[in-house]
Amino acid sequence: MDFVSEIHVGFLSKFKFKCRMCGIKTLILSEKTGEPTEHLPINEAAVNGTLSIGIGHSQLSEFTAAMEIPCMSNTTYSRVHETISFSVHNTAWDEMKKAGVEERELALEAGEVDENGIPMCTVVADGQWCKRSYKTKYDALSGVASIIGYRTKKVLFVGIRNRYCVICHRAASKNEKPSEHRCFMNWNKSATGMEADGVVEGFMKSVEMHNLKFNKLIGDGDSSVTKKLLEVLPYGPNVLIEKIECRNHLLRNYCQKIAAIAKKTCYPIHLRKFIIQNAMRFRTGVVKAIRYQKNENKPLCQQISDLGKDIYNSPYHVLGQHTKCASYFCQGNTVLEQNLVVQAENSGMMLEIMNAINRLVANSSSLITDVDNNVCEQFNSVINKYIGGKRINMSQRNT
Repeated sequence: MDFVSEIHVGFLSKFKFKCRMCGIKTLILSEKTGEPTEHLPINEAAVNGTLSIGIGHSQLSEFTAAMEIPCMSNTTYSRVHETISFSVHNTAWDEMKKAGVEERELALEAGEVDENGIPMCTVVADGQWCKRSYKTKYDALSGVASIIGYRTKKVLFVGIRNRYCVICHRAASKNEKPSEHRCFMNWNKSATGMEADGVVEGFMKSVEMHNLKFNKLIGDGDSSVTKKLLEVLPYGPNVLIEKIECRNHLLRNYCQKIAAIAKKTCYPIHLRKFIIQNAMRFRTGVVKAIRYQKNENKPLCQQISDLGKDIYNSPYHVLGQHTKCASYFCQGNTVLEQNLVVQAENSGMMLEIMNAINRLVANSSSLITDVDNNVCEQFNSVINKYIGGKRINMSQRNT
């Protein structure tokens, strides 16, 4: 047999041979095809690898070029990617259902059921978009909202919203009817409404998917989600969903307001310098109060009330007035400490600081639980890794 040629089908090679005597031609493949094996075919393994590390065809081409290996064409990559995407999508939904079973069993063990015997659980929810807004431009074309069980830390639902399809867009620009295709566009409203709509969809489908109700929601300060849930009432008027604010978001927002106050030139420079130098003490005072009050052996309502008083007093503590400080909070004035409260009040700075602290006081019931939505932030970072910062169809990449 003489070697005649080699045909590349992605990373799969077909070697063509010809017999010297009878002229019969035969093909020898670099791997078995058409038979069930324990391993993924080379092309599917390569595309699956690109998905796992968050790269695309361009990066794969550069990598194989450095190894002097011919790369698969973009067409082959897209075809295999479409096949892999269905498998990943189906596996993801199967894992979500398994997570729902775990969350339901834990809720039953804890005795958290409604009047109909349906288990109820606490979830963490958050949303993200395919591009940053920088608090000025909210025009992302894709967004995703994720719901994760608080006990299991596993994903229970993912809601994806797309308001762009390249095939539909090209056809519309030419006043033509789009060709038959798998369209991912499922949203025609503003980008700011994607998160709320995705979270609400997860709540609406929780009983159908998991035979589970989400009665408590841990999230950031986005009021649109809470407002949407109150409008829809996914479990009827008798089951109100309790919103628990993320501790980290509340404290970060508070620190940002304190920093903004310190930058205002209308206040005395020595007060502004003091706040800049002691910015973390404002946060530390609140954190210290949360840690102490949540471990106190007293009724929850009393814990919330005492926490609110300590938080309200924390700016006075930082500025040097300790008349209302609890014994665990501090030991009173030091010899060299100056009381700046009167100067801050006379300049109007104290009023702004107390306006900022009032939001924390109003959320004392959330702060006493001392929880955050970090698990959702971590999941969002995984999504960011897969989409690679590219302006592409989020559904197509995530599936």
